[in-house]
Amino acid sequence: MHCRGHQKGHDEIPKGNRRADQAAKAAAKAAAKPLILPDQAKVLLCKQETQSPMLNYEFYMNWRKFEPKGEVIEIIFHKWHNDYELLEDNHDYIQWLFPTRSQGRNFYSTPLNPQETRLMIDTSEVQQRLRRAYKMMLKFFGVKLMGEDGEDTEVTEVERAENFASRIDNLTANPHNNLRITRILLSLGELGAGEYQAPLVRFFLKETLIKNKLPRMKKSVMNFFVPAVRDTQKRQDLLFFAWRYYFPKEEFDWGNQEELARYKATPVVAALLPAPLSEWTPVYSEKEKKWLSEEQGGYGEDGWFQLKNRQIVLPATLAPEIVRALHASTHGGREMMEQQLEPHFYVPGLSVVCKAIAQQCVTCAKNNPRTGPSQPPGKQPIGLSPMASLQIDFTVLP
Repeated sequence: MHCRGHQKGHDEIPKGNRRADQAAKAAAKAAAKPLILPDQAKVLLCKQETQSPMLNYEFYMNWRKFEPKGEVIEIIFHKWHNDYELLEDNHDYIQWLFPTRSQGRNFYSTPLNPQETRLMIDTSEVQQRLRRAYKMMLKFFGVKLMGEDGEDTEVTEVERAENFASRIDNLTANPHNNLRITRILLSLGELGAGEYQAPLVRFFLKETLIKNKLPRMKKSVMNFFVPAVRDTQKRQDLLFFAWRYYFPKEEFDWGNQEELARYKATPVVAALLPAPLSEWTPVYSEKEKKWLSEEQGGYGEDGWFQLKNRQIVLPATLAPEIVRALHASTHGGREMMEQQLEPHFYVPGLSVVCKAIAQQCVTCAKNNPRTGPSQPPGKQPIGLSPMASLQIDFTVLP
Protein backbone atom coordinates (compact mmCIF):
# COMPACT_ATOMS: atom_id res chain seq x y z
CA MET A 1 0.00 0.00 0.00
CA HIS A 2 1.11 3.52 -0.76
CA CYS A 3 -0.31 6.69 0.60
CA ARG A 4 -2.45 8.71 -1.72
CA GLY A 5 0.35 11.10 -2.52
CA HIS A 6 2.61 8.31 -3.83
CA GLN A 7 0.14 6.21 -5.71
CA LYS A 8 0.94 5.53 -9.36
CA GLY A 9 4.41 6.99 -8.98
CA HIS A 10 3.29 10.54 -8.29
CA ASP A 11 4.94 12.79 -5.70
CA GLU A 12 1.78 14.72 -5.15
CA ILE A 13 1.53 16.48 -1.81
CA PRO A 14 -1.64 15.88 0.16
CA LYS A 15 -3.87 18.90 -0.13
CA GLY A 16 -4.32 19.20 3.58
CA ASN A 17 -0.52 19.67 4.20
CA ARG A 18 0.40 21.83 1.17
CA ARG A 19 0.33 25.23 2.89
CA ALA A 20 2.34 24.00 5.85
CA ASP A 21 4.94 22.42 3.58
CA GLN A 22 5.29 25.53 1.46
CA ALA A 23 5.74 27.62 4.60
CA ALA A 24 8.42 25.23 5.84
CA LYS A 25 10.29 25.40 2.52
CA ALA A 26 10.20 29.19 2.57
CA ALA A 27 11.52 29.24 6.13
CA ALA A 28 14.33 26.83 5.20
CA LYS A 29 15.39 28.99 2.25
CA ALA A 30 15.42 32.06 4.41
CA ALA A 31 17.55 30.31 7.03
CA ALA A 32 20.01 29.03 4.42
CA LYS A 33 20.44 32.46 2.78
CA PRO A 34 22.97 34.61 4.71
CA LEU A 35 22.00 38.09 5.73
CA ILE A 36 24.20 40.49 3.65
CA LEU A 37 24.50 44.09 4.63
CA PRO A 38 25.28 46.69 1.93
CA ASP A 39 28.97 47.03 2.96
CA GLN A 40 29.38 43.28 3.15
CA ALA A 41 27.91 42.97 -0.32
CA LYS A 42 30.62 45.23 -1.67
CA VAL A 43 33.30 43.09 -0.05
CA LEU A 44 31.86 39.90 -1.50
CA LEU A 45 31.64 41.46 -4.93
CA CYS A 46 35.30 42.51 -4.75
CA LYS A 47 36.32 39.00 -3.85
CA GLN A 48 34.56 37.66 -6.89
CA GLU A 49 36.32 40.08 -9.28
CA THR A 50 39.19 38.74 -11.34
CA GLN A 51 42.69 40.01 -10.62
CA SER A 52 43.73 43.03 -12.70
CA PRO A 53 46.22 42.25 -15.46
CA MET A 54 49.85 43.19 -14.84
CA LEU A 55 51.17 43.45 -18.38
CA ASN A 56 53.59 46.29 -17.54
CA TYR A 57 55.09 44.28 -14.68
CA GLU A 58 55.44 41.22 -16.92
CA PHE A 59 57.15 43.33 -19.59
CA TYR A 60 59.61 44.76 -17.06
CA MET A 61 60.33 41.27 -15.73
CA ASN A 62 61.34 40.32 -19.29
CA TRP A 63 58.45 37.82 -19.49
CA ARG A 64 56.59 39.34 -22.43
CA LYS A 65 57.22 41.44 -25.52
CA PHE A 66 55.67 44.83 -25.89
CA GLU A 67 52.79 44.96 -28.33
CA PRO A 68 52.26 45.20 -31.21
CA LYS A 69 55.11 43.28 -32.82
CA GLY A 70 57.65 44.25 -30.19
CA GLU A 71 60.58 42.82 -28.22
CA VAL A 72 61.31 41.95 -24.62
CA ILE A 73 62.93 44.70 -22.62
CA GLU A 74 66.43 43.16 -22.53
CA ILE A 75 66.51 43.00 -26.33
CA ILE A 76 65.62 46.70 -26.41
CA PHE A 77 68.50 47.49 -24.07
CA HIS A 78 71.02 45.47 -26.06
CA LYS A 79 69.95 46.13 -29.66
CA TRP A 80 68.07 49.41 -29.65
CA HIS A 81 70.18 51.64 -27.38
CA ASN A 82 72.32 53.07 -30.19
CA ASP A 83 69.76 52.77 -32.98
CA TYR A 84 68.43 56.32 -32.83
CA GLU A 85 66.50 55.97 -36.08
CA LEU A 86 64.56 53.00 -34.67
CA LEU A 87 63.93 54.78 -31.37
CA GLU A 88 62.66 57.80 -33.29
CA ASP A 89 60.44 56.01 -35.81
CA ASN A 90 58.88 53.38 -33.54
CA HIS A 91 56.00 54.87 -31.57
CA ASP A 92 54.81 51.77 -29.71
CA TYR A 93 57.59 50.99 -27.22
CA ILE A 94 57.49 54.19 -25.18
CA GLN A 95 54.12 53.39 -23.54
CA TRP A 96 55.53 50.05 -22.34
CA LEU A 97 58.93 51.37 -21.34
CA PHE A 98 57.38 54.21 -19.30
CA PRO A 99 53.84 53.26 -18.29
CA THR A 100 51.55 55.74 -16.56
CA ARG A 101 48.01 55.68 -15.19
CA SER A 102 46.68 57.14 -18.46
CA GLN A 103 46.07 55.25 -21.67
CA GLY A 104 48.61 56.15 -24.34
CA ARG A 105 48.20 56.27 -28.09
CA ASN A 106 49.29 52.64 -28.31
CA PHE A 107 46.02 50.89 -27.46
CA TYR A 108 47.83 47.56 -27.08
CA SER A 109 49.44 48.95 -23.92
CA THR A 110 47.64 49.10 -20.58
CA PRO A 111 47.68 51.86 -17.95
CA LEU A 112 49.21 51.19 -14.56
CA ASN A 113 46.84 49.96 -11.89
CA PRO A 114 47.48 50.53 -8.14
CA GLN A 115 48.39 46.92 -7.35
CA GLU A 116 50.78 46.70 -10.29
CA THR A 117 52.37 50.03 -9.39
CA ARG A 118 53.11 48.92 -5.81
CA LEU A 119 54.59 45.66 -7.07
CA MET A 120 56.86 47.44 -9.57
CA ILE A 121 58.07 49.88 -6.92
CA ASP A 122 58.91 47.03 -4.53
CA THR A 123 60.72 44.87 -7.12
CA SER A 124 64.45 45.67 -7.36
CA GLU A 125 64.77 44.08 -10.79
CA VAL A 126 62.08 46.41 -12.13
CA GLN A 127 63.71 49.45 -10.52
CA GLN A 128 67.09 48.62 -12.05
CA ARG A 129 65.57 48.24 -15.50
CA LEU A 130 63.61 51.48 -15.08
CA ARG A 131 66.87 53.36 -14.55
CA ARG A 132 68.48 51.63 -17.53
CA ALA A 133 65.52 52.66 -19.66
CA TYR A 134 65.85 56.24 -18.41
CA LYS A 135 69.56 56.37 -19.24
CA MET A 136 68.90 54.94 -22.70
CA MET A 137 66.35 57.63 -23.50
CA LEU A 138 68.59 60.36 -22.06
CA LYS A 139 71.28 59.32 -24.53
CA PHE A 140 68.71 59.41 -27.33
CA PHE A 141 67.95 63.04 -26.34
CA GLY A 142 71.67 63.93 -26.12
CA VAL A 143 71.73 64.06 -22.32
CA LYS A 144 73.51 61.99 -19.66
CA LEU A 145 73.68 61.59 -15.92
CA MET A 146 76.62 63.41 -14.33
CA GLY A 147 79.32 60.95 -13.34
CA GLU A 148 77.67 58.27 -15.46
CA ASP A 149 81.03 56.80 -16.44
CA GLY A 150 81.69 56.10 -12.77
CA GLU A 151 78.42 54.19 -12.41
CA ASP A 152 77.38 56.30 -9.42
CA THR A 153 73.79 55.15 -8.99
CA GLU A 154 72.92 57.99 -6.61
CA VAL A 155 73.62 60.78 -9.11
CA THR A 156 70.43 62.34 -10.47
CA GLU A 157 71.74 65.58 -12.02
CA VAL A 158 72.03 65.59 -15.81
CA GLU A 159 74.15 67.46 -18.33
CA ARG A 160 74.79 67.60 -22.03
CA ALA A 161 76.18 64.40 -23.49
CA GLU A 162 78.88 64.27 -26.13
CA ASN A 163 76.25 63.79 -28.83
CA PHE A 164 74.09 66.75 -27.76
CA ALA A 165 74.96 68.88 -30.78
CA SER A 166 73.67 66.25 -33.19
CA ARG A 167 70.66 65.21 -31.10
CA ILE A 168 69.41 68.75 -30.50
CA ASP A 169 68.50 68.97 -34.19
CA ASN A 170 66.37 65.85 -33.83
CA LEU A 171 64.56 67.28 -30.78
CA THR A 172 63.85 70.48 -32.70
CA ALA A 173 62.69 68.70 -35.85
CA ASN A 174 60.51 66.16 -34.01
CA PRO A 175 58.50 67.91 -31.29
CA HIS A 176 56.58 64.70 -30.55
CA ASN A 177 59.59 63.89 -28.35
CA ASN A 178 58.20 66.53 -25.97
CA LEU A 179 55.31 64.11 -25.36
CA ARG A 180 57.81 61.33 -24.72
CA ILE A 181 59.69 63.40 -22.16
CA THR A 182 56.42 64.24 -20.40
CA ARG A 183 55.54 60.53 -20.25
CA ILE A 184 59.00 59.67 -18.92
CA LEU A 185 58.68 62.28 -16.16
CA LEU A 186 55.21 61.07 -15.16
CA SER A 187 56.28 57.43 -15.18
CA LEU A 188 59.34 58.09 -13.05
CA GLY A 189 57.09 59.72 -10.48
CA GLU A 190 54.54 56.90 -10.57
CA LEU A 191 57.13 54.13 -10.24
CA GLY A 192 59.10 55.47 -7.28
CA ALA A 193 61.95 57.23 -9.11
CA GLY A 194 60.77 60.79 -8.54
CA GLU A 195 64.25 61.96 -7.58
CA TYR A 196 65.11 62.04 -11.30
CA GLN A 197 62.25 64.39 -12.25
CA ALA A 198 63.40 67.84 -11.09
CA PRO A 199 67.00 67.58 -12.41
CA LEU A 200 65.77 66.72 -15.92
CA VAL A 201 63.21 69.53 -15.92
CA ARG A 202 65.83 71.98 -14.64
CA PHE A 203 68.15 70.92 -17.47
CA PHE A 204 65.55 71.71 -20.12
CA LEU A 205 64.69 75.00 -18.40
CA LYS A 206 68.34 76.01 -18.70
CA GLU A 207 68.50 74.98 -22.34
CA THR A 208 65.34 76.84 -23.31
CA LEU A 209 65.44 79.93 -21.08
CA ILE A 210 69.15 80.57 -20.49
CA LYS A 211 70.92 79.08 -23.48
CA ASN A 212 68.04 79.80 -25.86
CA LYS A 213 68.12 76.34 -27.40
CA LEU A 214 65.18 74.10 -28.31
CA PRO A 215 62.71 76.92 -29.11
CA ARG A 216 59.89 74.46 -29.90
CA MET A 217 60.19 72.94 -26.43
CA LYS A 218 59.74 76.10 -24.35
CA LYS A 219 55.95 75.85 -23.95
CA SER A 220 56.10 72.11 -23.27
CA VAL A 221 58.63 72.64 -20.47
CA MET A 222 56.35 75.13 -18.76
CA ASN A 223 52.97 73.49 -19.48
CA PHE A 224 53.88 69.83 -18.99
CA PHE A 225 57.41 69.17 -17.69
CA VAL A 226 57.23 71.39 -14.59
CA PRO A 227 53.73 70.22 -13.51
CA ALA A 228 54.87 66.59 -13.83
CA VAL A 229 57.22 66.95 -10.83
CA ARG A 230 55.49 65.33 -7.86
CA ASP A 231 57.48 66.99 -5.06
CA THR A 232 55.67 70.24 -4.26
CA GLN A 233 58.75 72.10 -2.99
CA LYS A 234 60.88 71.10 -5.97
CA ARG A 235 58.08 72.05 -8.35
CA GLN A 236 57.82 75.50 -6.77
CA ASP A 237 61.60 75.95 -6.95
CA LEU A 238 61.51 75.08 -10.65
CA LEU A 239 58.69 77.55 -11.24
CA PHE A 240 60.67 80.27 -9.48
CA PHE A 241 63.76 79.37 -11.53
CA ALA A 242 61.69 79.61 -14.72
CA TRP A 243 60.21 82.97 -13.73
CA ARG A 244 63.64 84.33 -12.91
CA TYR A 245 65.03 83.63 -16.38
CA TYR A 246 61.87 84.02 -18.45
CA PHE A 247 61.80 86.98 -20.83
CA PRO A 248 59.77 88.98 -21.46
CA LYS A 249 58.50 88.84 -17.89
CA GLU A 250 55.05 90.16 -18.76
CA GLU A 251 54.38 87.01 -20.81
CA PHE A 252 54.99 84.67 -17.87
CA ASP A 253 51.57 83.08 -17.25
CA TRP A 254 52.42 80.25 -14.85
CA GLY A 255 52.11 81.99 -11.51
CA ASN A 256 51.50 85.25 -9.68
CA GLN A 257 54.49 87.44 -10.43
CA GLU A 258 54.26 89.36 -7.15
CA GLU A 259 54.31 86.10 -5.19
CA LEU A 260 57.19 84.78 -7.28
CA ALA A 261 59.15 87.97 -6.63
CA ARG A 262 58.81 87.31 -2.89
CA TYR A 263 59.42 83.57 -3.16
CA LYS A 264 62.53 82.16 -1.53
CA ALA A 265 63.86 79.05 -3.19
CA THR A 266 65.09 76.22 -1.00
CA PRO A 267 68.57 77.27 0.15
CA VAL A 268 71.07 74.60 -0.81
CA VAL A 269 74.26 76.47 0.03
CA ALA A 270 75.14 80.09 0.77
CA ALA A 271 76.11 82.09 -2.29
CA LEU A 272 79.79 82.52 -1.37
CA LEU A 273 81.14 84.29 -4.42
CA PRO A 274 84.84 84.56 -5.24
CA ALA A 275 86.88 87.74 -5.02
CA PRO A 276 85.52 90.85 -6.80
CA LEU A 277 85.69 90.60 -10.59
CA SER A 278 87.77 93.78 -10.64
CA GLU A 279 90.76 91.54 -9.89
CA TRP A 280 90.45 90.04 -13.36
CA THR A 281 90.41 91.66 -16.78
CA PRO A 282 87.90 90.07 -19.17
CA VAL A 283 89.38 88.99 -22.48
CA TYR A 284 86.88 87.36 -24.81
CA SER A 285 88.05 85.36 -27.79
CA GLU A 286 86.89 86.21 -31.29
CA LYS A 287 84.59 83.20 -31.24
CA GLU A 288 83.07 84.34 -27.95
CA LYS A 289 82.64 87.90 -29.23
CA LYS A 290 80.79 86.60 -32.28
CA TRP A 291 78.49 84.54 -30.07
CA LEU A 292 77.91 87.45 -27.67
CA SER A 293 77.00 89.74 -30.58
CA GLU A 294 73.98 87.51 -31.17
CA GLU A 295 72.91 87.43 -27.51
CA GLN A 296 70.61 89.88 -25.73
CA GLY A 297 72.70 91.88 -23.30
CA GLY A 298 75.64 94.24 -23.35
CA TYR A 299 79.13 95.11 -22.14
CA GLY A 300 79.51 97.00 -18.89
CA GLU A 301 81.98 99.80 -18.21
CA ASP A 302 84.32 97.23 -16.68
CA GLY A 303 84.35 95.14 -19.88
CA TRP A 304 82.27 92.22 -18.63
CA PHE A 305 79.38 91.09 -20.83
CA GLN A 306 76.11 90.73 -18.97
CA LEU A 307 73.25 88.73 -20.44
CA LYS A 308 69.68 89.99 -20.27
CA ASN A 309 69.01 87.64 -17.36
CA ARG A 310 71.88 89.42 -15.51
CA GLN A 311 74.32 86.53 -15.69
CA ILE A 312 77.91 87.68 -16.30
CA VAL A 313 79.64 85.71 -19.03
CA LEU A 314 83.07 84.45 -17.97
CA PRO A 315 85.61 83.96 -20.78
CA ALA A 316 86.67 80.34 -21.19
CA THR A 317 90.27 81.29 -20.42
CA LEU A 318 89.36 82.90 -17.07
CA ALA A 319 86.65 80.50 -15.90
CA PRO A 320 89.02 77.89 -14.37
CA GLU A 321 90.92 80.57 -12.44
CA ILE A 322 87.74 82.11 -11.00
CA VAL A 323 86.28 78.73 -10.14
CA ARG A 324 89.57 77.78 -8.44
CA ALA A 325 89.37 80.98 -6.35
CA LEU A 326 85.88 80.03 -5.23
CA HIS A 327 86.95 76.48 -4.43
CA ALA A 328 89.91 77.69 -2.38
CA SER A 329 87.56 79.57 -0.06
CA THR A 330 84.94 76.84 0.35
CA HIS A 331 86.45 73.50 -0.79
CA GLY A 332 83.01 72.61 -2.03
CA GLY A 333 82.45 69.79 -4.48
CA ARG A 334 81.39 70.06 -8.10
CA GLU A 335 77.69 70.32 -7.38
CA MET A 336 78.10 72.89 -4.62
CA MET A 337 80.31 75.16 -6.76
CA GLU A 338 77.94 74.87 -9.69
CA GLN A 339 74.99 75.93 -7.53
CA GLN A 340 76.98 78.89 -6.18
CA LEU A 341 78.15 80.17 -9.57
CA GLU A 342 75.20 79.44 -11.83
CA PRO A 343 72.81 82.16 -10.58
CA HIS A 344 75.42 84.86 -11.18
CA PHE A 345 77.67 83.70 -14.01
CA TYR A 346 77.41 81.94 -17.33
CA VAL A 347 80.41 79.65 -17.67
CA PRO A 348 80.87 77.49 -20.78
CA GLY A 349 81.21 73.88 -19.65
CA LEU A 350 80.65 74.82 -15.99
CA SER A 351 80.13 71.22 -14.83
CA VAL A 352 83.36 70.04 -16.44
CA VAL A 353 85.35 72.96 -15.00
CA CYS A 354 83.99 72.48 -11.46
CA LYS A 355 84.60 68.75 -11.57
CA ALA A 356 88.21 69.19 -12.74
CA ILE A 357 88.99 71.84 -10.09
CA ALA A 358 87.56 69.67 -7.29
CA GLN A 359 89.52 66.62 -8.44
CA GLN A 360 92.80 68.57 -8.64
CA CYS A 361 92.51 69.96 -5.11
CA VAL A 362 95.17 68.42 -2.85
CA THR A 363 93.36 69.41 0.35
CA CYS A 364 90.16 67.73 -0.76
CA ALA A 365 92.06 64.64 -1.84
CA LYS A 366 93.66 64.35 1.60
CA ASN A 367 90.47 64.90 3.57
CA ASN A 368 87.88 63.10 1.47
CA PRO A 369 88.48 59.34 1.81
CA ARG A 370 85.89 58.52 -0.83
CA THR A 371 87.59 60.42 -3.63
CA GLY A 372 91.16 60.92 -2.42
CA PRO A 373 93.91 59.04 -4.25
CA SER A 374 95.16 55.98 -2.42
CA GLN A 375 98.86 55.42 -1.92
CA PRO A 376 100.18 52.10 -3.27
CA PRO A 377 101.30 49.81 -0.43
CA GLY A 378 105.00 49.94 0.42
CA LYS A 379 105.58 53.49 -0.83
CA GLN A 380 106.24 56.60 1.23
CA PRO A 381 103.94 59.49 0.26
CA ILE A 382 105.64 62.79 -0.43
CA GLY A 383 104.78 65.41 2.19
CA LEU A 384 104.05 69.02 1.34
CA SER A 385 105.87 70.35 4.41
CA PRO A 386 108.43 69.09 6.96
CA MET A 387 107.15 66.38 9.29
CA ALA A 388 103.95 66.06 7.23
CA SER A 389 104.46 62.35 6.66
CA LEU A 390 106.16 60.09 9.19
CA GLN A 391 106.61 56.31 9.36
CA ILE A 392 107.85 54.10 12.17
CA ASP A 393 109.22 50.60 11.72
CA PHE A 394 108.92 48.16 14.62
CA THR A 395 111.80 45.71 14.89
CA VAL A 396 112.85 43.09 17.43
CA LEU A 397 116.04 44.22 19.17
CA PRO A 398 118.46 41.72 20.77
